[in-house]
Amino acid sequence: MKKTLLALSLLAVACKPGNEKTCLVGQEGKVTEIKEEQGEKMDISTTKKEAPKKAAAKVVEVPERSTIDSGYKWDPSAVFASEDAWKKERDALTALLAEKNKEKSLKKFEGKLGTTIKNVQLAMDLASDVRLRIDKVYFYASRIRDVDMRLSEGNSMVENAKKLANDFETITSWMEPEFLKLGVAKLNMYAKSPTLKKYNRYFEKLIRAKKHILTKTEEQIMSQAGVMAYVSYDIYSTFSNSDMEFPLIKDAEGNSVRIDQAMYTKYRTSANRDERKKVFHSFWGTFKKYRNTFARALSGQVKYNSYVSKVRKYENSITSALEPKNIPVAYYQGLIKNINDNLDAFHDYLALRKEVLQITGDQEYFDIYPTLVKGTNQTWKYDEATALVKKALAPLGKDYLSHVTKAFAKGSGWVDVYPNKGKRSGAYMDSVYGVHPYMLLNYNDNWDSVSTLAHELGHAIHSVYSNATQPYPKADYVIFNAEVASIMNEALLIEFMLKKEKDPEMRKFLLSHYLDSFRGTVFRQTMFAEFEYEMYKAHEAGQPLTADALDKIYVTLLRKYHGQDKGVMKIDSLYSVEWAFIPHFYYHFYVYSYVNGFLAATFLADQVLSKGDAAAKKYIDGLLKAGSSKDPLDILKDAGVDMQNPATFKAAIQKFRDRVKELRTLYSKK
Repeated sequence: MKKTLLALSLLAVACKPGNEKTCLVGQEGKVTEIKEEQGEKMDISTTKKEAPKKAAAKVVEVPERSTIDSGYKWDPSAVFASEDAWKKERDALTALLAEKNKEKSLKKFEGKLGTTIKNVQLAMDLASDVRLRIDKVYFYASRIRDVDMRLSEGNSMVENAKKLANDFETITSWMEPEFLKLGVAKLNMYAKSPTLKKYNRYFEKLIRAKKHILTKTEEQIMSQAGVMAYVSYDIYSTFSNSDMEFPLIKDAEGNSVRIDQAMYTKYRTSANRDERKKVFHSFWGTFKKYRNTFARALSGQVKYNSYVSKVRKYENSITSALEPKNIPVAYYQGLIKNINDNLDAFHDYLALRKEVLQITGDQEYFDIYPTLVKGTNQTWKYDEATALVKKALAPLGKDYLSHVTKAFAKGSGWVDVYPNKGKRSGAYMDSVYGVHPYMLLNYNDNWDSVSTLAHELGHAIHSVYSNATQPYPKADYVIFNAEVASIMNEALLIEFMLKKEKDPEMRKFLLSHYLDSFRGTVFRQTMFAEFEYEMYKAHEAGQPLTADALDKIYVTLLRKYHGQDKGVMKIDSLYSVEWAFIPHFYYHFYVYSYVNGFLAATFLADQVLSKGDAAAKKYIDGLLKAGSSKDPLDILKDAGVDMQNPATFKAAIQKFRDRVKELRTLYSKK
């Protein structure tokens, strides 16, 4: 998932490192993707040859970081040469933000933004410079923290950086109200001024958002109140990951297993149907016990977001989330409608799963995760995976591949490859202007690791092109476009593999992987998007978001998407509490971006593969180099895909249908 926290204001107030943010003269739409995966240790028993007695169980664990070859670790020294250098910069920024030196303070420009363009340029340049310096302080701290989260040092460094960001928000909160007092004519002049060209997007958005910006005093209050935006999410995250108590069950082999998040993720794919059912009932039964607590947390988040939208005079909460990006609410609604109109394709896939899994009687929700293919013995060492990914991305051209080569070079410092004790789970890419991107992996030689590598690389090369082409205030990009670049690489990888792979069993494996990714990204995330839409509608209509109310909204959608009334899949009422498990609902109209990314990437990958260099160039120039220089939908159109054209949607759905058909044919040949 793309982990992001809540935007607190229109342009300036939500400028916390690591968020999807729109910063005052900073980078628009900074995103850091994190695929949240739970790892687990495995106990493997061995038998002594000289005696029938079993040896003591050995625990296979990830290694300590010190034992891993440095050539497969990232190198934060590209940001700061040492931790001492980082501390020196942190202290300098702390002093600067205290504004004791009036000559270096942004305050000296207060009251002067309407005087001369030169004064505006100096103020914007200073704010931009400070913002970038804070970004780098946070970026370095995150690289230190995430490779060993057991250590308090990295966490402390990140908290230091967050405080700098909060202080920056406070001392710049006067700027937007002062700009707005100048009137639209003056702001238009600034937007068109060659001197202020790198800030033109800021002024264009400010004009568009004029009616939503508050007075200077009100903006200061909103800035100071911004810390409350994270309370509900922090409660959810802490409670679900630390404080919930999960029961033990007996697995199919008689082992006692505590079904927490990690074990649920592992055991829900079990080939033993009785075991899956037991796991689902244990896990969701636990969440049901705490559903009232989760309902209060989620309701609090909805109330906060709705409050901010009202204070800023938006029509409703969804408008406050989409309008700043110039994405029509009708696009969001249309996405949901189009998926609903094609649920028969999803139901056909579920019917195939029932046949392949040889389920008699009702197919149930606990049957959704087992793979159709027991697996492949094929593995890909990291160096083999990089070579494979590079071949798959060849259609994007020599220049793109030159950056891939640089990223994959051993010792490049770009990639932290292998798991180690204390390392953050999952995978993500992060970047900061002026420094190469960084990718965190937990590579383990399987196909998911190969696919994840291609995905994160897509984000990385997106940042490379954008940072090289755009000035800092326009170099970053919103998640709406970010996911296109990453899923594009996954699409090219799967197309490459399917083109060369002739073995029926391997084709089954690849097709099954693709279809399940489509299910999880397009159908499931659209269901999430519809739940969020209905949840906010209910709140804004005055309905309390109790656990019962949330259960009712969720289970209705769960049954509709999985075709219960059509006899496709039975959904037990117990699973109505699944909403309590999903972190996306705290992020404020977020998940539709994943659906958009998958649909757009499917279309663009087909264009590149069918039309060659011209389509690849259009994609790179139109999207990867664009940063936030235009509105998201316009950037995608420049790249070669119109997300408001029904043909884009139909192409992706048709590919899904075709691959379900091929997979059914392969199984029928047994």
